[in-house]
Amino acid sequence: MTARWSPSPRRPAPAPSRHHEAGSGTILTIVLVAAMIILLPATLGLVTAVQAKQRARAAADLGAIAAVSNFMAGLDAATSCRRAAGFVTANAAQPTGCYITPEGTATVTARVTARLPVVGMRTTTTSARAGPVRQR
Repeated sequence: MTARWSPSPRRPAPAPSRHHEAGSGTILTIVLVAAMIILLPATLGLVTAVQAKQRARAAADLGAIAAVSNFMAGLDAATSCRRAAGFVTANAAQPTGCYITPEGTATVTARVTARLPVVGMRTTTTSARAGPVRQR
């Protein structure tokens, strides 16, 4: 009889222990959710503030153009400013000032109030100037 050599049966290697990772997914999830809860109001507040500033700028720009257009068309400064105030109001802002020089340069000021998360109501004010094109 011939003897056959067979290797001894190997035992499978034990799986690495994962006890040190137990619960780490839960902690990571809690940290990410907490970061989102903290950053979301701040981001919304920043976006709302920028939007309010842009709305005030657009309203003041359009109001200044309207004031100059009406003044150059022959209306007096008071009537031109009243019409400019209508444009400012139509753009969801409050008119706070209008001045037209004798040369026809108008300066219009507009204010927008916005409710910001956490800090409450805030107001932004901006001015715009427009005038006739000068011939060279």
